[in-house]
Amino acid sequence: MILKKTIRRTLKDKKFQYAGVIVLLMLAVMLYVSLSMAITTLEERNEQFSEEYKQESFHFVTGEEVPESHISSWEEQFSLTLEKRRYTDLSLGEERILRLFSITDEVNLPYISEGDMPDQEGEIAISKVFADKHGYELGDEIDHAGYEATITGYVFLPDYIYMVQQQTDLLADAEKFAVGIAAEATIEQLAGDGQTEVLGRSDGGVTEEFRSTVSEEATILQFVNSEENARIQFVETEIEGAKGMITTLPLFILALSLAMVLMLMKRRIDMQRKEIGTLMALGYRKGELLKNYLGYAWFIGLTGTLLGLAAGAGLSVPLSDVYATYFNLPAISLFDWDPMVLVIGLVIPITLLVLLTALVVWRSLNTDPLTLLRPKEMSSGKKSWLEKLPGTNRGGFVRRFRIRLLVRSKARSLYVFLGVMFSTVLLLFGLITFNSMDQLVETTYQDIQTYDYAVHYKSLQTERTEAGASLFTMNELTAAERDIKVTAFGMEPDTDYIHLLADGEPLNSELTDGAVISAPLSVVLDVKKGDTITLENRLNDDTLSVNVAGVADVFIGHHLYLPREQLNEFLGFPEMAYTAVWQEEEPGSSEEIYMVEDKQKAISSFEATTGATRGSVLGMAVFAVLIGVIILTLLTNLIVEENSPSISLFKVMGYHDKEVSKLVLSVYTPIVLISYFVSIPLASLGLEQTMNTLVQETGFLMPTDIAWWMIFVGFVVIMMTYWFSLTLSKRKLKQISLQEALKKQQD
Repeated sequence: MILKKTIRRTLKDKKFQYAGVIVLLMLAVMLYVSLSMAITTLEERNEQFSEEYKQESFHFVTGEEVPESHISSWEEQFSLTLEKRRYTDLSLGEERILRLFSITDEVNLPYISEGDMPDQEGEIAISKVFADKHGYELGDEIDHAGYEATITGYVFLPDYIYMVQQQTDLLADAEKFAVGIAAEATIEQLAGDGQTEVLGRSDGGVTEEFRSTVSEEATILQFVNSEENARIQFVETEIEGAKGMITTLPLFILALSLAMVLMLMKRRIDMQRKEIGTLMALGYRKGELLKNYLGYAWFIGLTGTLLGLAAGAGLSVPLSDVYATYFNLPAISLFDWDPMVLVIGLVIPITLLVLLTALVVWRSLNTDPLTLLRPKEMSSGKKSWLEKLPGTNRGGFVRRFRIRLLVRSKARSLYVFLGVMFSTVLLLFGLITFNSMDQLVETTYQDIQTYDYAVHYKSLQTERTEAGASLFTMNELTAAERDIKVTAFGMEPDTDYIHLLADGEPLNSELTDGAVISAPLSVVLDVKKGDTITLENRLNDDTLSVNVAGVADVFIGHHLYLPREQLNEFLGFPEMAYTAVWQEEEPGSSEEIYMVEDKQKAISSFEATTGATRGSVLGMAVFAVLIGVIILTLLTNLIVEENSPSISLFKVMGYHDKEVSKLVLSVYTPIVLISYFVSIPLASLGLEQTMNTLVQETGFLMPTDIAWWMIFVGFVVIMMTYWFSLTLSKRKLKQISLQEALKKQQD
């Protein structure tokens, strides 16, 4: 059919415009498919690994050895599965720590991905990612204090999916910390007695009655439910957060793609008004003409979605591997994917594209053929209401022409506004995240925590320590308002090792008036300075109401700070008792010490692992620039094409290309500027809301302050993107000749 040839000819003539739309559609589908498949694979492997290898429901550590008789009694009384597991931390030099566990039979079963279970003395299995980073192969030996152990396999543990050394660590660093398993005889040779924890598994979860029973017979140093275990919960939080991104980001790009297609089709119909009117007068039915114009939508939709499906499926495999490596998940199943992802990625974009295109085309085809044969300007004869506003007709010709061009294309102005806003928000998200990492380290580890080591003891201490150490009590309480676990610190207000700050203002002196809380706890409980919090000690059901004296710039953990004497009184401890100390000197080895937090190791680990984050920030910036270039270039090309008669006449009148470019191409500069500055608070607010949504699960609240340098860098990037788009469109502007413009007018 003759009409089909017009589609091929138009696509060939306007290949840049249609290729740009196809790329936008491809990006939307690619993001949706790749993220969906990767997250589905991650979720399936996490669930299968947790279930088949009996992931713990809780674990606890006591100050003394728990007799087997108590374990058996608790199992029978509370219908639980309990199992002891010994562990020790081996220092392998260069700040590398290998946490070696004994092999369990009922809870947290080890999964050997390669090699054999290390069931003989002198054999160990280590995590695969740690072995890869340090070049360990099966059969190699690891030396610790002169004792050599042979690597027999690579192991994954269901309670160390997110491998952090301490529960309070923010980022995992598989190069510095890893886990392994060995027979008990090997652990005895390497570290003597080591430490023991009790693992528990229950279908109904852990009850407060069980915890109270344990506390009556042993001193609990740590009790962690799986819902509060960062090593387990972080992967589930990541899955939930990624599910939101799966739809939000691709949908916005899809909306931009659809809007651009509709504008192109509207422009195509406007340019072919006479042809459509003539064909209708000759007897062509509206359905035949509609079918012809839907050919554009079908071509763009099929090409963009199929390319997106192929690219997304290909990208999902390495993305799944990245997730699996980062979260230390074994590939216990093959690549998992939901067929509905492919169906949605193919059907939804094409359906929306065809239906919306049909709506736009059908509205134009309902116009009378005689009306279509007249130019559009003559058929309407009306000015835009924006042109009637005061001041629009004032000034010189250049100003009036630019204003008229701007107000007569309101849809395109809105499209530019939304496109620039999308790119700006994406770019600022990256810049804020980049800056927050540095701010987090500087505020937390340099300004607030000025100690070098935090030494935690196995039991309550009452004896005086060496000079220079600051005593504190740490215990877990519950905020009765929201049933949120709170880590309470009883400290000396005049300590030199913790300087609680709020926007640079010291808060230690405020402890005499009440409690100082961390920023995440403030968000989770929805409280601020002057409010009241009710704390509950679930071990004896005592409650304590405290006034919030301040919210500190502590961004990690649900922390609450009180004077040590007040917390000790509430817990029933002696007035001068303590559970840990902050100090500058590295502690010596002692059987009384349960755990040592090394601040410098935490800083080094944090800085080492932020490299991936900074890389993702760079990728986000590149993606934002790519979207911006495509959107702005398509719009400016459309402007040049639409105004080619005016551009040609301007050249005849003596205007140079730069002057014509200023008249026609730079007309959206005010829109770009307005959109950029409107997007700044939206980016900060959007990221803040995202962090507030995740803070209850993660206990982490990223500072979302926008610095002036971010505004400047973002402005430079967006304006360079805009300038690059104008440069591309100027090439087309220079190619317009008088003869072509006059020929179009005659047609």
